[in-house]
Amino acid sequence: MKKNTNPDPLPLDELGPRTGDETPHELLYRAYLLGWVHFGTKLAVLNRPGSPVFNAYENWGPVGLVVFLSLYTILTSGMAAGFSLLAAGLFACLLILPKWVLKKLRVRVLEMSFGSEQGWRDLWRGGGISMRIAPKSLEEADKVAICDSPDGDWEAFAREHLNRPDNEHP
Repeated sequence: MKKNTNPDPLPLDELGPRTGDETPHELLYRAYLLGWVHFGTKLAVLNRPGSPVFNAYENWGPVGLVVFLSLYTILTSGMAAGFSLLAAGLFACLLILPKWVLKKLRVRVLEMSFGSEQGWRDLWRGGGISMRIAPKSLEEADKVAICDSPDGDWEAFAREHLNRPDNEHP
């Protein structure tokens, strides 16, 4: 069985053996570490004002920096250099910024999700997260259980699909 290689606050070894009385949140975290569950994030829902993981500086900071440097270049070196820098900078922002923001957003989502149960509940209530059981094979990919926030019952999903020994993939 392949273990998840993402950096997490606690490695699986520190969680210790299953006791049978884990909360649904603990079951989700353990399943994530074991690679049993895949989490999806919806950028349009999570990357907006009001979301607990939204960061305006990541979205607009690089663009503001490009505009500022372009204006400074216009004043010090001329219009052609300034507009060239603006065009190149905005083009780079369009290519690089969305992927960078998504990566940073996903890290914040995982940190908040597994940092505390309350953080998980806040994210789930706001929507934008989906989880599904990792398929054992490509043939099973269409038959896996899926749970989407905010309407899905994540606690029932965890109890039904993830409450099993560590060596028994769902």
